Parts: sequence; C-alpha cells; structure tokens
Amino acid sequence: MNQFVWENHYLLGNEKVDQQHKELFRLANRLLASKDIHALTENIMLLYHHVREHFQAEEVFMKQNGYPEYQHHVQTHNLMLEKLVEFSNDINQQQQLEALDVPGFMHDWIAHIVAEDAAINAYFASQQEQKSGKSLY
Repeated sequence: MNQFVWENHYLLGNEKVDQQHKELFRLANRLLASKDIHALTENIMLLYHHVREHFQAEEVFMKQNGYPEYQHHVQTHNLMLEKLVEFSNDINQQQQLEALDVPGFMHDWIAHIVAEDAAINAYFASQQEQKSGKSLY
C-alpha cells in the first residue's frame, strides 16, 4: 500500500511538471517499500536524481522567464536537496528506513507544490493572460 497518494488538486496545469511531481510520489513510495540497505541506497539515489533534474528544469524556466521569486524558490530547492543528502548519509551509516523522516520530507514537498510551484504557475498565467491568454508553466 502506498503511503503517499497523488491527488488531482496538486496539478499545476503543466503536463511535464505534473508528471515529474507524480513520479516523486512513486519514488517516495518505492523508498518506503525498501526491504534492505541495498534497496534503500538505490531508492534514495533514484529519488535524489529525479528531484535534482526536476529542480534544474524548473530553475532554468524561472530564470529564463524572469520569475521575481527565483532566489527564494532556489533556496527552498536547496534545502530539500540537502535533506535528501542527509537521508543518503544516514543510510550509508546503516540507519534503517524508520530512522529517516521520509513522511516529513514528503509533507514539505507537497506544501512546496501547492504553495510555491503553484505561485510560479499563477504568476506566469497572469503574465500570459495579459499577452495572449496562455500559461507558460
């Protein structure tokens, strides 16, 4: 059973970003299903790489399009990446999954999606509506 369930109110309206966010949920559930230290190590690395690639794409978009909250948004990304590095370090020190705060991380991520990522979408949607009525993000 999956602990983290995607809900449609997390949708931002950008297919690529929404798919990346859904993949995060899948990878977090995969991490929770890890049965041994090898699986934990593999799954935390998959999650880290996915998150890093997603953040890079999002940051390029924000920077190229002059998002006014770019610096703050990047700071929140960096904090989440640091948390994943901490998880990896804990796993390397033979910590068990129960010792990792994956639920807390996912709670922070969901809050990030519904507040910060939605703010990007809202900003660019309003910018586009002024120009052509189409959202970029």
